[in-house]
Amino acid sequence: MTETEHGLADYDPRWERGTRGGRGDVFADAEVLLASDFEGANGCNFRALAPDHYAVDLEKEPGTHRFGGLGYYVCVGVRNELPSRRRVRLRLNAPFEGTWGEQSASFQVRHAGEWSEIPAGDIHRVPDLPDSLDLDLTLPPGGEEGDGTIFLSNYHWWPYTEMLDWLQTVESGTVRQIGTSFQGRAVYAVEFGDPGNPAMVHTQTPQPSEMGSLACRALIDFLGSGSAEADAIVERFHVCFIPMTNPDGTVLGYGVSDSQGRFPYLEGKKGAEHLPEATPEIRNVWSYLEEKRPWLFWEWHSNHWKRRPGHMLLRYRPECLEDAALREIWYDIDERLLALPDTHHGNWTGHEEGLYQASLGFQAVLRLNAISCMVKQHDKFPLEQSRRHAIACLQVAADAYGEFGR
Repeated sequence: MTETEHGLADYDPRWERGTRGGRGDVFADAEVLLASDFEGANGCNFRALAPDHYAVDLEKEPGTHRFGGLGYYVCVGVRNELPSRRRVRLRLNAPFEGTWGEQSASFQVRHAGEWSEIPAGDIHRVPDLPDSLDLDLTLPPGGEEGDGTIFLSNYHWWPYTEMLDWLQTVESGTVRQIGTSFQGRAVYAVEFGDPGNPAMVHTQTPQPSEMGSLACRALIDFLGSGSAEADAIVERFHVCFIPMTNPDGTVLGYGVSDSQGRFPYLEGKKGAEHLPEATPEIRNVWSYLEEKRPWLFWEWHSNHWKRRPGHMLLRYRPECLEDAALREIWYDIDERLLALPDTHHGNWTGHEEGLYQASLGFQAVLRLNAISCMVKQHDKFPLEQSRRHAIACLQVAADAYGEFGR
């Protein structure tokens, strides 16, 4: 068999072809097809363990960084070859640190463009395999007449080419290219409001598996909706977005890496110092931040771990900000964010504590006098609920800034 005959690479003609650098695998028998030959996928070594029981290994992150050689992100396609609805079991094997099976809180299925969560009762620990899980999957009718393909992931996966198509539908905001990735893919910004107004910048984390891109999409859709609440924000602020900062990693199906096998999130300081070795992905974002000089910079992340009960704020110490008036606004914003449903404090980063001094967010606090935060939404929630949460966060920031007379 060949991928062109049996894979999922032609499932959606918008997805990129031939860009995964040899990554991707396909398995087929008379009843099911399992594949990772499409844009953004992660999974290899598909095999049958027993009737209606299959297995896949998660692909490892490249490079020598913190997650190099480990794997925790999965995104695979499963196609039912039979004309009736049926159940199969898929074993996921992660090359992690002995905690992946216990800590993986949720998995999502995408079918016909819509997401749904796999019930907790269909997720099973595997004895003696702490980095493995068995998932019971319900496959829709397939065969020649049915749409029997589902996509399974532990994150809300959004292909780069789907993002490009969506950008063409954005009418109210201004879409502009601000750079390219290492492999030459375009990086775009979307802007609302008068550039002379106080600026806010929102970006997806360069950790490509995380659904920060969908939080940016939710906010862009909201600001372009024409609602009174959205128009009030656009009237007062210049609100800017980079909805996908690491398109190479997104296409290649990585968790945190870029196409050079680097972890760009932890290289923000290199970009802020304009070092030549900074990755183009980081240079793009930092140059944009220097252009806009925002009073607020939020980087949108996500996670699927059980140890995190909901949407988590990874916070920088307001005391690191020089502007005393902005510090007061920052305290107020954080207090209001923590009052939102399913939202909690994660950890602090300051001059002498925490893990993220090299991040773009911390550099924006120190060098651009910006209020900053990483908003790490939880993938266990329905996507629409997370969209509402993102919009509520934006409204919190806008209201707090206005109430302090700024």
